Amino acid sequence: MLDVGGWILEKTLRLTQFASVSSSIQHPVSNIYLAFPLPMNYFNYFTEVEQEFVRRRGKHLLVSPLDWALIETWQQRGVPLRIALRGINQAFDVYDQKPRKFGQWVNNLFYCQQAVETAYQQYLEAHIGGQHGNGDSDAAEAEPEEIGGFSVANLKLALHEWQETLTRLSISYADDVFLAEAFDRAARRLQEIGQDLSKPSDDFLGQLDSDLNLIESFLLDAIQQHASAEKLAELRAQGEKDLKNYRKNMDQEIYEQTLDNWIARKLRDEYRVPRLGLFYL
Repeated sequence: MLDVGGWILEKTLRLTQFASVSSSIQHPVSNIYLAFPLPMNYFNYFTEVEQEFVRRRGKHLLVSPLDWALIETWQQRGVPLRIALRGINQAFDVYDQKPRKFGQWVNNLFYCQQAVETAYQQYLEAHIGGQHGNGDSDAAEAEPEEIGGFSVANLKLALHEWQETLTRLSISYADDVFLAEAFDRAARRLQEIGQDLSKPSDDFLGQLDSDLNLIESFLLDAIQQHASAEKLAELRAQGEKDLKNYRKNMDQEIYEQTLDNWIARKLRDEYRVPRLGLFYL
């Protein structure tokens, strides 16, 4: 039988240990010291996976010792964070489309294991499959100049600018730990995505847009949680007023989605959060 008390103590000690490794480093652009460095570490990896699983599940649930062990296995095997998150979301996308009885929930992270494994194998095939040649420099593939009609240089520039914007937001909200960490985490995830540009897979653009949408959803959740209930109610009332003349000609579902999008746009403008996605290049 698992010693849950001992597991909780061990988890707390390990998180504290790895969080302490995140000593302040100097950002090369801002010349300001960050509380959270850009490289992904042990603590960041577990936090991102755990919170994404809870977010998609739609109901808070502490991960179990077995879930923790599975996350550690992914981390030790070198499964990139974005690949783990992509697999989790793909698993839930399939789950959400299935009819289910009332009260049925995904109760553990193992539900997502196969989807994460599939995503990781696709990643390995795209990034490692072509590296088992004779080792000659001539065999190395040159970095492409264009991917699916998008300039690689422009993609790199966009990812860099988004990352820099979020890093600066993290600095400007340094007194607000919740927002500072959220912006910093998003910046690190963008940095990791940029590493794929040197050897893109066949479906790179589709995967890139999906990963950017995940980060954008994460940021929107963060600023929605940060905004006061009064502020959200104020924005909703204002949105309802602006859409009043159009509501009678809209289906309820479309109306609610449009209203939610209106509120999200206002929140992003207020917090100066950029839109992320190929559409915004």
